[in-house]
Amino acid sequence: MTKQKKQRKKAYRPKAVNPMAAFQALDSIHVAAEDHRPLHEDDATDLALAYRLSLETMVKGKSTEEDWSVVVCSLNIGLILCERGIGAEYEPLFVRALDGAFRSRIRAGRTGTWRFDGDALVAIREAIDVHDEQVKITTKEEIRTALLEVHHRIKAGNVYREAA
Repeated sequence: MTKQKKQRKKAYRPKAVNPMAAFQALDSIHVAAEDHRPLHEDDATDLALAYRLSLETMVKGKSTEEDWSVVVCSLNIGLILCERGIGAEYEPLFVRALDGAFRSRIRAGRTGTWRFDGDALVAIREAIDVHDEQVKITTKEEIRTALLEVHHRIKAGNVYREAA
């Protein structure tokens, strides 16, 4: 005799994904006279752990859109820092990494699996390494304003759109 499945009374509603989840830690960092100094080494390590763990989850194939968003947020912050002259020579690398990340987003829409292709993974890993170096030499204020710029661009609709 087969057991009947219990029917759901409500439709499944997935939780909204916070694309900036890992970077909200920056908002909690006390800001005062230290704004114009680099992040404390522990804070920089915590920040790097957040996006590196999400990247590793993407590589292992057990990732979610939130993992993807954390990686993309770090790439966007890195790109903005490049635009502001902090590692400006690496801007094309961040653009390639973001292009690869958005290929992943398009593919996830079709397959439901959040993973990077080989070219994207190579570019993303290189960009993340550059971003780690950016974080070592930028001030808290520069990182915070880059994060605010990411938020501003998203709100303004200045985000990637799949070609129609």
